Amino acid sequence: MTKLTAIIVDDEQDSIDNLEWLINNELPEITIAGKAVNAQNGLEMIIDKEPEIVFLDIQMPDKDGFWLVDKLSKLQTEPCIIFVTAFDEYAIEAIKHAAFDFLTKPVDPDILKETIGRYLANRHKYSLADKLESLNSFFNRGKIKLNNYNGFIIIKTDDIIYCEANSNYCKIMLTDGRKELLTMQLGQVEKKLDKENFVRINRSALVNLDYVDSFNRKTKTVMLSDVLQKYEFKVSSKGVKRLMNF
Repeated sequence: MTKLTAIIVDDEQDSIDNLEWLINNELPEITIAGKAVNAQNGLEMIIDKEPEIVFLDIQMPDKDGFWLVDKLSKLQTEPCIIFVTAFDEYAIEAIKHAAFDFLTKPVDPDILKETIGRYLANRHKYSLADKLESLNSFFNRGKIKLNNYNGFIIIKTDDIIYCEANSNYCKIMLTDGRKELLTMQLGQVEKKLDKENFVRINRSALVNLDYVDSFNRKTKTVMLSDVLQKYEFKVSSKGVKRLMNF
């Protein structure tokens, strides 16, 4: 039998070691061609080694597993992607929606063998690009509609850095550098946003916690940043409590 080659991409060395041990002992038809501890190195290794299978962690620092899949979908290589993740209902729902296989940590050897069996039986059923399109359609459910002077815009909430009241209107700053003036009050926008990710820091500003760099209790200021620039806001007493509790 021709052996299959596989690469493991995971930022946790213990997880790599455990999965490698299981594969070596339970699946002799698979050879581990490489191991990477981040998505960027994983991408380079996949391009170089061209494995049939990639065991891919989802949550990694900097770039995650979904970023790597997006990059692979634009290349000629199309390995089988098997996500390996700690139990995360939202991530697993997304993976199922896109018909990707997945394993939960700690990996069960019987489920691992079943997963590889499904791959061997259906290896040509779906293209990586098709699966990615389906995955993106799932995540696009995180978009919201916001009214402006011309009608409305539809954006991902993850792309909003902050929202700021502007009289009876609201200004939002987006990660691509755009500022949008909405014909909505700040409170109306706030109701559309995830309360776990967005915090009202004063009467006129709402910030996305994903972009918070630091908070200074002495000056009562919070610093936000993205790849383009930094933003500083004053924080009210109530805002301080909200920030400290997130």
